[in-house]
Amino acid sequence: MGFFDKFSKKKGSGDAKPSKAAKAAKASDTKTADAKTADTKESKKAVVKGPLAKEGAGSAYRVLVRPIFTEKASALQAMGKYAFEVATNANKMEVSRAIADLYGVKPVSVRIIKVQGKEVRFGRTLGRERDIKKAIVSLKPGESITVVEGVA
Repeated sequence: MGFFDKFSKKKGSGDAKPSKAAKAAKASDTKTADAKTADTKESKKAVVKGPLAKEGAGSAYRVLVRPIFTEKASALQAMGKYAFEVATNANKMEVSRAIADLYGVKPVSVRIIKVQGKEVRFGRTLGRERDIKKAIVSLKPGESITVVEGVA
């Protein structure tokens, strides 16, 4: 039977693996290609910072819930201040550390606003919206971050 032959076959029959020399040559080609791209990236330094990879961010994604896009927040962005919704248990130090980890820019100041959820009704049923916490992060003059890719 074909299914059981997978377990009973010996490892050396039929499958030819690439040699160590071929693997080393392929690895050296990728290293030189990475070095060339790194040289071109280092020559062009940009002031605008974007979000880093999730692996390097640690707990930043638990602290920063989402960026806030309103008219007031976009007016603040022109002054170098960015608005984020943050976790309800986050404090100023955690928000500052999360911005530094995620965007690579150290904030000058962080201001926190607690917004109480509104009471709502669905027919006769009473309910309540969730409470949120906002953070307004100020950066040094001349520094900026890209909150959303493709938006200037």
